[in-house]
Amino acid sequence: MTLRTYETDDPVSSVMTKGTLSIKSSKNLNNAITIMADFDIGSLLVVDNGDAVGIITSKDIIKIISQEQDLKKVKVREVMQAPIIKIKSVDTISSALLKMKEQKINHLIIVDGDKIVGMVNPLNLLI
Repeated sequence: MTLRTYETDDPVSSVMTKGTLSIKSSKNLNNAITIMADFDIGSLLVVDNGDAVGIITSKDIIKIISQEQDLKKVKVREVMQAPIIKIKSVDTISSALLKMKEQKINHLIIVDGDKIVGMVNPLNLLI
């Protein structure tokens, strides 16, 4: 097995997770947890009427669990982070790291034109 190394000036598309799973904002957190557990992922894009309106992460859900709220009664829209922060697929890994630091976020949506093509988180960006 060969370990690939990346440079900070490589395009972010070279390290992104391709594609994204999504959930409607009207769904409850129990629905989000089920999808995240089934696919072993830590975040979901929130989409309404074909538009990305936010993102929900396991960290967001943990906050609600710690407040002992009923996960079947809390809607995704009440917890999601919005607006989503995007970066172009041709932008560099270093620009993605900088944007995440500046925005104090752990997930960036990767776009090619208007189309969402993937997502990156800090684990993708370890170089």
